[in-house]
Amino acid sequence: MTESLSQTDLQRRAARYDSQDGIGEFLVGCLFFFIARAVVDPHLAWVPALLVFPLRWALRFFKERFTYPRAGYVKLQPTETGPELGRGMLLYLGVVVFIAAAVLVVWGDVTSWDQWMKWLPAVMGGFCSGAFLYLAQRSGLWRHYALFVASISWGVACSLLPARTVYEGIQHWALGLGLICVLTGIAVFAHFVRTHPVRDEEGADEHA
Repeated sequence: MTESLSQTDLQRRAARYDSQDGIGEFLVGCLFFFIARAVVDPHLAWVPALLVFPLRWALRFFKERFTYPRAGYVKLQPTETGPELGRGMLLYLGVVVFIAAAVLVVWGDVTSWDQWMKWLPAVMGGFCSGAFLYLAQRSGLWRHYALFVASISWGVACSLLPARTVYEGIQHWALGLGLICVLTGIAVFAHFVRTHPVRDEEGADEHA
């Protein structure tokens, strides 16, 4: 039991280390901006999917440029296998759809396509909240829990706000959540740079 708790603590500390610079939140926010742009131009719908690999490259580039010289390098070990993570994602998405359907049964019309389109921003917010919840459970950082709440609450707000089309509601949700992520990333990165000066080679050798 003690060994298991110790391993969990080490994994959480590693996840906190990986999230201490805010670069991940900043890049995710940029991805949401691209999603907001693609929503209004259907021929650009494939662009966000193609940006996954460039964003991974950008994450590594910024960490090598800013994070590792200040905090060192730690290689994270995967905590779940691909199939386990995939099943968890599908289960979470199923729960979100079930909750949405239950809400429409009680307060709306579950058979109405217009009702589903109206609440699509809230469903999208529920879907994406799973990623933030996953990060929060791994790192234990309050800002990941805050992003989890923001994704859901802003999605519900965008569903309640008047919109000319369903695409406009999704665009507002993506823009708002993207802005929250970008500002969060900038604030965390500024704090990280201020509190973690670049380590010189001599100091790095002493800690090796």
